[in-house]
Amino acid sequence: MRLSVTRDDYFNAALELLASGGAASLKIVPLCKSLNVTSGSFYGYFGSMDGFVTEFLVFWEQTQTERIAELSNVADDLAARVHLMKTLAAKLPHDAEAAIRGWAHTNPLVAQAQKAVDARRVEILTELYRPAVATRRHAETLAIMGITLLVGLQQWRSPVTRKDFNRVFNEYEQMVYRVIDQTSSGTLK
Repeated sequence: MRLSVTRDDYFNAALELLASGGAASLKIVPLCKSLNVTSGSFYGYFGSMDGFVTEFLVFWEQTQTERIAELSNVADDLAARVHLMKTLAAKLPHDAEAAIRGWAHTNPLVAQAQKAVDARRVEILTELYRPAVATRRHAETLAIMGITLLVGLQQWRSPVTRKDFNRVFNEYEQMVYRVIDQTSSGTLK
């Protein structure tokens, strides 16, 4: 048995279980077994499966949405930020995210978190694009397109390969650059 695991160890193990077996595989015994700990460790941290799920969903939002937004804001120019955002999105746990979406159909707490993550991702992309296009609505449309591509790819392919991701998102990135160039040159209003 392992002597100590962290909350993050549990959350990362949960992402792996979700990716490999879907929401049905996310149970206390398999989670503890994957970490080589007793269920007492789990209960000591979370109290119950509901407590775990609540904290896990916060972890998912923080590490897979807010952290990506923070990291992408490091770049100085918009093109670099768009490219960095794409690079970071490629590293998302796509199979786990697809499982979370499936889980959201049967669990209201997960559904609420998934909707919040989607809304936050749209907001992040809208704010990224907003200075470069004529209207907030246009920026939001570009953002919705990006999120829709991501969700669609995650639902379509398992696993999401780098080749498939790049095929779709290299084209999306180029489209965003064209829109930004047209808007900044005054040809698109």
